[in-house]
Amino acid sequence: QSDIRYHQLSASDRISLRSSAATWAMMDDLNEEDSKHLARQIAWLNSHGPDDWHRVALDFNWDGPLYVLDWIVRQEDCDMATALTIFWKGEPAYWIDDAQSSDEEPNGFSYLNRKLCTYIAGRIGQRGYKRSKIGFAPDAWTKQSFDELVDMESALSQPRFRTHRDLLRRCRGRRVTNDPDFYSRYPAEFHDTVLVEPPGLDFRSFRSIAHWKYIEVCAKLRRLVFNR
Repeated sequence: QSDIRYHQLSASDRISLRSSAATWAMMDDLNEEDSKHLARQIAWLNSHGPDDWHRVALDFNWDGPLYVLDWIVRQEDCDMATALTIFWKGEPAYWIDDAQSSDEEPNGFSYLNRKLCTYIAGRIGQRGYKRSKIGFAPDAWTKQSFDELVDMESALSQPRFRTHRDLLRRCRGRRVTNDPDFYSRYPAEFHDTVLVEPPGLDFRSFRSIAHWKYIEVCAKLRRLVFNR
């Protein structure tokens, strides 16, 4: 199982990867098969737009190398909501303290995760994500994580990146999700999750369920009344 670097890829594969970060020159943690798989995936992303990039980020399995996410967040048309989604899924609190990173070998996992969070925080701080057409609403967990991140930054003499209020920004826009149409267009070899659709209910089934729920509620009410 031989390692392969960027300069060893075919010309067509290099074209697919050309707009990626300079850190991709250290792709020696990918074997030849994985590198070609990545090139095909980037080629697909190149032929689609920011909405599908967002869907790919939602589908992504963080147990694998993060090169695809790195490519997405560095695109000029990457949506603000996509960048925020990736940033918070990347658990930035683990990476803001740079004390342990100096001796780390470059790789597509923890090393690139740190690079991702640093890049996104810096670009957001400079208002570098101009596209904002997808909705993003920070939940309670995200708000708590932001507060913790601010506290960690203030306690560090040299944090890896700076927090910015826009990291908690609420973005108004369309709701972009992974639906059957996306999975029919997105090649199966790149799928990291499985779409499971609940079975549909016809009116007769719905009425039957509602009938038994009604009986169940009435029984509970009777027990409450007569057992007081």
